[in-house]
Amino acid sequence: MQTRASLLVVIVLLLMSSCAKSNDFVIYKRGEIKPVVYYPNGAKTVADEFVSLFRKLGEDLSLSNQSPRIEKPYISLKIDAKIDGFKLQQTQNGLLISAGTEKALKQAIYHFFGNYTNLNQFIANTANLNQEAIAVPLGLDYTSDSPFSYKEPYFAENFDQQFRLWNNTNTLEESWALWGHNIGKLIKVTPKMYAIVDGEPNEEQLNFSSVDLQKALERAIEEKLQNEPSINKFMIMPYDNDLVCNCELCLKEGNSRTNASPAVFALIDRLAAKFPKASFYSTAYVSTEKAPQKPARENVGVMISTMSFPKGIVIERSNKAQQISQYFKSWQNITKNIYLWDYAINFDNYFEFYPTASTAQRNLQFYIKNGVNGIFMHGSDEGSFAAFGNLKSYLYAQMLSNPDADLKKHINLFLENTYPTVGKELATYYISIEEQALKSNKTFDIYGGTKLAVNKYLKYDELDKIFKIILAKKPKVPNKEYNLLLMSFVFQKLELLRINGFKENGYATYQNQQRKLNPEIQADLSLLKQLSITTGISRYNEIGLKIGDYINAWNSRIVNASYQNLLYGRQLKVNTDLDEEYSDVTMLNDGALGFEDYYNNWLLNSSAKLAISANTEGLQKASTVQIDFLYDKKHKIYPPEKVSVYIGDRKFETVLGQKTEPEAGRKIIRAIIPVKINANDTSIKIEITKQSQKQKRSFACDEIIIK
Repeated sequence: MQTRASLLVVIVLLLMSSCAKSNDFVIYKRGEIKPVVYYPNGAKTVADEFVSLFRKLGEDLSLSNQSPRIEKPYISLKIDAKIDGFKLQQTQNGLLISAGTEKALKQAIYHFFGNYTNLNQFIANTANLNQEAIAVPLGLDYTSDSPFSYKEPYFAENFDQQFRLWNNTNTLEESWALWGHNIGKLIKVTPKMYAIVDGEPNEEQLNFSSVDLQKALERAIEEKLQNEPSINKFMIMPYDNDLVCNCELCLKEGNSRTNASPAVFALIDRLAAKFPKASFYSTAYVSTEKAPQKPARENVGVMISTMSFPKGIVIERSNKAQQISQYFKSWQNITKNIYLWDYAINFDNYFEFYPTASTAQRNLQFYIKNGVNGIFMHGSDEGSFAAFGNLKSYLYAQMLSNPDADLKKHINLFLENTYPTVGKELATYYISIEEQALKSNKTFDIYGGTKLAVNKYLKYDELDKIFKIILAKKPKVPNKEYNLLLMSFVFQKLELLRINGFKENGYATYQNQQRKLNPEIQADLSLLKQLSITTGISRYNEIGLKIGDYINAWNSRIVNASYQNLLYGRQLKVNTDLDEEYSDVTMLNDGALGFEDYYNNWLLNSSAKLAISANTEGLQKASTVQIDFLYDKKHKIYPPEKVSVYIGDRKFETVLGQKTEPEAGRKIIRAIIPVKINANDTSIKIEITKQSQKQKRSFACDEIIIK
C-alpha cells in the first residue's frame, strides 16, 4: 500500500510539472532555441541595448531591422505612439515588446530582464551568468498599468539612469523644463515684474499679471521647446514665501492678501493656450493652496504639497481624512492632472532613519482614491545623502509602479543584496522599525528632533545591538554604501546619548556633583569623524550644519567641559505659560545640553516672559546663575532681552538684547549672572524677558546651571 501511495505522489508531481511547462513559452534555450531580435520601425538603439544585456546571460543574439519571421523564434521591439507606457505580449513563436516612446521601450526591456531572466539591478554588472533557458507565460499580455503617470523618488539613487530604467521612474531633468521656485533662473526678472505688496514693489515676489513677465516666459518656453521638445513640463509658481501681489490687475483676477491662485492660474491659462503641446503646473502651497474658481485646460495641472498634512501616520484612519479628501475634491473640480509633492525623510537630520515607507504605501492608496496621478517623493536635498536613502529610493520606486507591492519582500531582497555581510540582520531591524512606526498613532515631522523618533520607533537597545553587529561583520574592504550605513547608525547613537543626558543610555552619569562620561563616546566620535572623511559627507541637515561642527560641539560642550549644577534634577516651578510642544520643564536641569540645532534639548518659549522658581535649600554656596540661549536667524529664534534673578528682596540681572546677534546667523549665547544667596533665603526666581521688538518670535533656553 505504501509503495502504491508513493507511486501516486510521483505521478501527481509529474503531471503538475508537465502542466507548469505547458503553461510556459520558451523564448530561449541554450543550444536549441535562439531568437532573433527585430526592430522593424527603427528602434536600433534599444535593440543594441537589449543584445548587450542578453550577452550578460552568456549568448549573442542576431539583429534585424526587418519584420519578424514568425516561423522562427523572435523578439520584436517596436515603438507605437498609440501605447501609453509599455507592453509585453507573447505572440506566435515570439515575444513582442512595444512602447509609446524609445524611453518607455528601454524601460520595457529592463522589465523583461528583471522579471524573466537571472539578470536584475542587483547583479547588472555581472557578466556571463550562463542562463540555460528563458520562458514567459504562454499568452503573456502585460501592460504597465501604474496609476501614476509621473513617478519620482527624489533620492540620489534616482539620478542614475540605470536605476530609472530598472525601476521605471522619472526624473526632473528628463521631464521638467522649469521646476520649483525657479522662474528667476529661467528669465531675467525686471522691476516691472515685481509684486505690489502694501502698495510698494517688492522684489521678493512676482506679479503674475505682469505683461513683461508673461512675454519673458513665452520667449523662454518657446526656446526650451525648440531645443528639447520632449522636456515639456513647466512649473509656474511663486517664490517660496507668503507674499501676494495686490496690484490692480491681480486684484481684478481675484487675488486677496493671502491668496495668489487667481492670478497665477490666469497666467498659466494664457501660457497653456499658446503652447498646447506643453504641460503647465503650479503648486498648492502657501499662497496658492486654494484652488481657483475657473476650470483649467487639459494641459494644466497642480502639484499639491502635503506640507500641511499630518506626517508619519495613515491619513485614512486619522481625523483629518475627510478634510483632506474635500481638499482634493476642490482641485478635482479644476483639473484631472493632480500630482503630489510628498516627503520621505527628516530634513533636520539626514541620518535619522524615518521609517515611513509602510505608512506612505497606505497613504499612496488613499491619494489614488482622491484623484492623484503623479508623485514627486521628496527624499533628499538636491541629491544629498539620506539614511537608508538607497533602500527608500528602491521601495518607493516599487510602490509607485505597484501600490500593493510586498514591501517586506523588497526590503529583504534589497538589503541582503546590498549588504551581504549584515543584510539579514539589517532587514529584520528595518522591518521592525517600519512596523513600529506604522502601528504608532503619534505624528512625525519632516523637521524635528530625536525625541519624536524615540516616541515613535527609535529604541536605544535595539539600535545599539544592530550597530554592534554591523561593526562586528565589517567586510574586509568596506564600500561606500557600508560606510554610509555605519555613519547613520553611529550618528543616531550619539544623538540618543545626547538627548538622554544623565539618564539611562545617556552620555554620562551624575552623582554627588560628579559627572562620569560614557566610555563609548570617544570611540563613537572618532568613528564618525573617520567616516565623514571616508564618505565625503560633511553636512547632516538641510540648513547645512556640518559633521565637523557637530563633533566640535560634543567636545567643547560635553567631553572637554565640566558640568556642575547645584540645581540638577530639582523640582522647578513654572509661574508663566509654557508652549504646548515644549511643556517639559525638566529639560532645564537634566544635564542634556543643546547644540546649534534648535530641535534637540532646547526649551522653546513664545511668551513675553518665562518665570521659573525653586527653593534655595543647599544652594547657599552658589555664586553664579548660568543659562545658554540659542540665536538662530533662519528659524527666527532670538535670545531674550534680559535675564533677572530674584532672591529675597534682591535683584540680579544681565542684559543680552540685540548686541548678541552674530554675523553667522547661528550661535549659542551665554548669560552669566553673579548672585548671592543668604542663609535665610528660601526661594530663587528666574525671569527671562523677551526682546520687545521680537514679541512674535520664540527664544530657546538650555540648562539653568547654579554653581
